[in-house]
Order: sequence, then structure tokens, then C-alpha cells
Amino acid sequence: MAFKHWPIVRDLRFAQKAGRYLRGARKRRPDLNWAEFRRVAQHFKVDDMGSFPERGYLFQLASDAPADAQVLEVGSWMGASTCFLAAGLKGPAARIYAVDNFQGLSTCGEDAAWYNRHFQKLGANSTLEIFRQNFSDLGFALRAEPVVSDSLAAAQKLAALRGTIDLIFIDGDHSYDACKADIIAWAPFVKRGGVIAFHDFGSRADGVTRAIFEETKAGRFAEIVGVAGTIIAFRM
Repeated sequence: MAFKHWPIVRDLRFAQKAGRYLRGARKRRPDLNWAEFRRVAQHFKVDDMGSFPERGYLFQLASDAPADAQVLEVGSWMGASTCFLAAGLKGPAARIYAVDNFQGLSTCGEDAAWYNRHFQKLGANSTLEIFRQNFSDLGFALRAEPVVSDSLAAAQKLAALRGTIDLIFIDGDHSYDACKADIIAWAPFVKRGGVIAFHDFGSRADGVTRAIFEETKAGRFAEIVGVAGTIIAFRM
């Protein structure tokens, strides 16, 4: 085991990173429940797939949504980003629809190789039970509804929700064609004034950036809400 993965070293690194991030976050948004954010971050401290600024921004977007908000995520993997969204929600009827095939199926070659490596480490062919366990451990089980499906098929299954969603976070298939199709399929689900956010904008996932640029130039979004790391959010 590498030195940085020793439990005591890992815990120290987490405490340092969390402390640095939270000092700034509390100054920027003193109105948010950053203790709850830290609780969720502590749960996912061995998961290095998301940065503090990105996860904090998801928490902020969810916190800024209205009470009993309806949220939809495309691409949930093991539920880390989903849990940060859930942590920010308020109201007993708040709900997150987590759309994923939970099998890492992707048309993006880099993604497919990445998923294959992780499934080999897991010794499993699905992350659905891990997703459910994470939500249960954090007390969010009643807020999440996993939708086990490919993205476009799920958009058809959930058609009754069009125009009712307060916040959508898209982090699915990173190929250009898939991201473009996700925008076209899911944007109509967001209510007027709601928010649609994307992961991996400006990252190695060139297809994602290109698709978002094209839809921005075409007038798909009303305005930019904000950017954090590789997350970009728009008002609809």
C-alpha cells in the first residue's frame, strides 16, 4: 500500500483538504449547512473522483433549489455526487432521480477502459448495491430513486416529469454524440428558471465541451449560473 493510502495519512490529508476548502466556503456562503457537507465528504474520503470545489458546488446548487425540489442526475456511478446533491436538499418531498445503467456502459473509449479497470477491482458488474448502501449509510435512502436504465431510454420512461425538474446534473456518457443527445433529451425536463449543470466541461472530455458550446451558441440556455472546476451550470 502506498504511503498516501495509509489510514492515518489518508485521514490527515482529508482533514487538511477539508479544512482549507471549508474555511473559504463558509466565508462565501455562511448561510449553508457546511457541517452536513463535511459529514458526506467524510463518508467519501477514500473516493478521489471528485474535488472539494466541485462537490461543494453541487451541494450549493441543491441548497439553492426550492424546498421539496425535484432533482435528476444522469450518471450516478456509486452515488457520491448524488449524495452531495441530496445533502443540500430541504423539505420532506425533495427527491433525486438517479439515472444510470450502473454497469459503466459507454460509447466513449476512454470511459469504457476506465470502467473496466474499476469493475475488475470491485469484482462485480454493477454498482447499484454500492449506490444504495451509500445512500442508506448517510440516511438519504428516502430521497433517492435509482432509475436503472440507459439515459435516452430513461428520458422516455420519465416523460411525465418534463417541465417539473428544478435541477439536473448531467455526468453520463462523455462522447460528443451522447452528450449532445443528453442535452436534447433532458433539457425539456427543467422547469423555467431551473438549473442544468454538467460535469467535465473543459476537461479531457472534449466531446462534452464541444456539445455544451454548440448548445450555448444555439441559445439553449438562458444564462450561466456558475463554474466550479469542471462543473458548469446554466439557468433555463
